[in-house]
Amino acid sequence: MDSFREWYRAPLSGNDVLAGGLLVVLFVLFTVFYGLVMVVLWNASKEIIGFRYLLSSAVADILCMVQYGLLDGIAILTKSPLVGVEGRSLLQLYMDWVWFACCFHLPLIAWSRLHAIYAPHSFREQKQWMSYAVCGGLAWLLSLVICCATHWQPFYVRFYFEPAVYGMLADDFPKYQKDGHSHMFVGIHILVVVLPIVFYSLTIALLIKHRSFVGAVQPEKGSRRQSVETKLIVPCILGTIVFVIGQVAITIGTGSGPWATWTICFLFFLNSALQPVLLVMFSPFLRNGVLTLLSVRRPARKSTLFAIPPYRTTIVPLYRILTSSSLRFSISTATFHESTLISD
Repeated sequence: MDSFREWYRAPLSGNDVLAGGLLVVLFVLFTVFYGLVMVVLWNASKEIIGFRYLLSSAVADILCMVQYGLLDGIAILTKSPLVGVEGRSLLQLYMDWVWFACCFHLPLIAWSRLHAIYAPHSFREQKQWMSYAVCGGLAWLLSLVICCATHWQPFYVRFYFEPAVYGMLADDFPKYQKDGHSHMFVGIHILVVVLPIVFYSLTIALLIKHRSFVGAVQPEKGSRRQSVETKLIVPCILGTIVFVIGQVAITIGTGSGPWATWTICFLFFLNSALQPVLLVMFSPFLRNGVLTLLSVRRPARKSTLFAIPPYRTTIVPLYRILTSSSLRFSISTATFHESTLISD
C-alpha cells in the first residue's frame, strides 16, 4: 500500500468514479435481470429438469458478479481493500470456490443437455432432490474440496483487492506463474472446456441422427417439455464460448496500468453477466416468462403451458433443430417433429 500512498490520500478522480461506479451500476442491472430469469427458472423447474441445473449455475454466476463487480467497485469508490492482510487468505479461498463452482457448472450443464436428448425418459423422471444433489456434489462440493486441498500448498499465491490499480494483485506474481498455481488454473479451465465440447458434440450428433427419422404419434405433454429442453442447447453452447473467449483474453493479457487490471475483473464479471442474456435471447420459453413478469406479455393459461398443437413432420437443417420455436421431440419414438409452440 505504501507505493500507492498518494492515490489513497487524493480525493476520488473522474477515472476512479467511472471505474468503480460502472462496475456497481452494471452489477445492479444484470443482477436484477438475472433475478427475473431465475424466477422463471424456479417456477418451471418442476417440469423442465434442465432449468434446475441452470438455476444452480445462476446462483454461482451472481456470486461471481458480486466478487468481481460489486466488491471491486466498492473497493475503488471507498478506496479500501475491503479486508486486512489477515483476512486476505479466507477471502481468496471463498473467491476461488465461487469461481470454480462457475467453471464446473459448464460441463455439468453440457452433460444435462446430452442426457436430455440421449435418455429423455430417465431425464424427465429425475427427482428435484436428485438434480440439486448432482449440482451440489459435482459443482459446489467438488470446487470446495479442490480449494481446501490446494489453498495451503507451497505453490499457492494469494490475490487481494488493490483499489489503487482498479483490480486484484498477487503477493508474488512471478511465483504464481512459475511454481504451479497458474498451471493448476489452466488445467482446470482446459478440463471444463474440453468436457462440454465432448458432451455437446455427442448431443449434436444425436440430433443429426434423429432428424432423419419421421413418424406420427399422438402428441403428449412430455413432447413440449422436451422441446424446451432441446432449445436450451444453443444458449448453453454460447455460454461456453463466452467463457473460452474471456479466458483467452485474460491469458493473452489486457495491457498494463489500472485499466488493464480493471478489464480482467470486468471480463470475469462479464462471463457471468452474459449468461441470462443468452438464455433469454435463444430460449422462447424464458423470454416469454421474463416478458410476463415485466407485464409486457399476457401470462399463458397454466393448463396450456405444455400443450402441443397440431404438427407436421419434416426434415430441417441443424440450426433449425436447435433454435426453431416450432420444434417438438417425440418421446415415444425418439423422433423429431416440427410444431408451433403456444408460448410463441
